[in-house]
Amino acid sequence: MNVLAIESSAVTASAAVTRDGAVVCEEFINNGLTHSETLAPLAAAVLKNAGMALFDMDVIAVTNGPGSFTGVRIGGALAKGLATPNEIPTFGISSIEAAAYPFRKKDGIIMAAMDARRQQVYTAFFTAGEDAPKRLTEDAAISLAEAEAFLREKAQPVTLCGDGARVAFEYFTKSGLASALQITQPEGDCVYQRASSVALLADYYLMKTDKTPLDAIFLRPKYLRPSQAERELAAKS
Repeated sequence: MNVLAIESSAVTASAAVTRDGAVVCEEFINNGLTHSETLAPLAAAVLKNAGMALFDMDVIAVTNGPGSFTGVRIGGALAKGLATPNEIPTFGISSIEAAAYPFRKKDGIIMAAMDARRQQVYTAFFTAGEDAPKRLTEDAAISLAEAEAFLREKAQPVTLCGDGARVAFEYFTKSGLASALQITQPEGDCVYQRASSVALLADYYLMKTDKTPLDAIFLRPKYLRPSQAERELAAKS
C-alpha cells in the first residue's frame, strides 16, 4: 500500500511517502514559516523524490488533531484538496499518537503532549507496542496537575514526547515527579510528530486492523476544546 502523509498540527510541518510499511521519502521543516506556505510544496517534493505520482497513492493520511487549530485545518484542507479530485480515500491519525509512535518500544509510560497553554496539555498515555503504541487513555485536554496525578498512580518510568514535552518536564521537575519516576524527554527534532509516523500508523491500521479509510468529505478535525474565538464569543454571550 502506498501512503502520502501530511502533518501540520504543531509548529513544524512535514510530508512523507511510504510503500508497504517502509518510508520512501520524507521532508521535515521547522523554520517558522506558515503551513499555508510550506505544506503543499512539501507534499509535491516527497512525491517527486519518491519517483511517484499522486495517482499512485492508495490513501492520503493526515493528522486531524488535536493541536494548532490553524495547522490542523490547513493539513486537512490540503488532504481533501488532493484526495477529492483524484478519488483517493483519506485516513485521519491522532497527532498525539503520531508523536508517541517513534517511542513505541520504550519501557514504562509514554506521555505524548502538545502545549495547550496555561499549564494545560493535549495528551494521551501509552505503553510499549510492537506496531503501534498501546493506548492507556484517549486524547484529552487536561491540566499538568491531572497528568501528574495519573503518573504518580502508575508509578513507572516516563518518556515525554511532543512539543509539550519541555513544558511538562519543567512542571514535573519543580514538583519532584521527574526524579521520582525517572522522567526523560528526547532531544532535538525527534520530540515532534512527523509525517512518516502518520503514514506508518495509517499503514498499520489499514493493513492489520478492521479500520477503513474514508471519503475525503467525511474527514473531520478533532480539536478537543473550542477555539479562542469560540471561547471569547461564548464569554460575551
